[in-house]
Amino acid sequence: MRLNPDHDLPALARAYAERGRLQVRDLMAVEDAERAYAMLAETPWSIAFNEGKTVHRLSPDQIAALSQQQTGQLMAGIAERARNQFQFLYNYDPTSVRYFAPAHPRLQLFELYEFLNSPLMLNFFRTLTGQPDILWADAQATLYRPGHFLKCHDDINHQEKRVAAYVLSLTKGWEKDWGGYLQFFDADGDVVQAIRPAFNAVSVFTVPVPHSVEMVAHYAPGLRLSLTGWLRADDPPGPIPRG
Repeated sequence: MRLNPDHDLPALARAYAERGRLQVRDLMAVEDAERAYAMLAETPWSIAFNEGKTVHRLSPDQIAALSQQQTGQLMAGIAERARNQFQFLYNYDPTSVRYFAPAHPRLQLFELYEFLNSPLMLNFFRTLTGQPDILWADAQATLYRPGHFLKCHDDINHQEKRVAAYVLSLTKGWEKDWGGYLQFFDADGDVVQAIRPAFNAVSVFTVPVPHSVEMVAHYAPGLRLSLTGWLRADDPPGPIPRG
């Protein structure tokens, strides 16, 4: 996979420095972005949600085994907790966890993951953010369907050296009224920036910072696809071919 050679990286870095976040459009060569989109579109999606600090992940087989009543109870619990607690709900695939799992079959999506961890892209992220200590990127593929959301949080994790977060958006034809915006908040809780899901664009922001993914509207026919994770300054759990 190839980085679009037309980017003016010094100019992007100056823009990033102003607010500690930036969306870069047309990240990859167009044909490579289309390949990445196809990889995500064929992912066997699990579902992720939380109960307090406990994160639940249901595989496609577990989701299929739920009765209509069980599904209703699960969704009612998520809605009730979302009233006054941190809560999230979306489809996902644990890309980097699979990548480092011993003897896991190689997936097409690993090619995209290795691209993000290539010397070219790591240098891109270091220069963009002004953070030379970035060593690698973890990742999960995400799919937000109608009704999916991620409430406000700041990405603090004392066990991981997260320098910045990224969202590689591979979402096509997203209308402005469909929700699913990546939102940033000020100290008063007002939205200071909202970034629309796009195709072949990466949003990067220094952490910690209060942000959320707005609920996708129930009438939205599109699928919010992305590969997302953190740019980290600790050591990866295993080798990543650097290419």
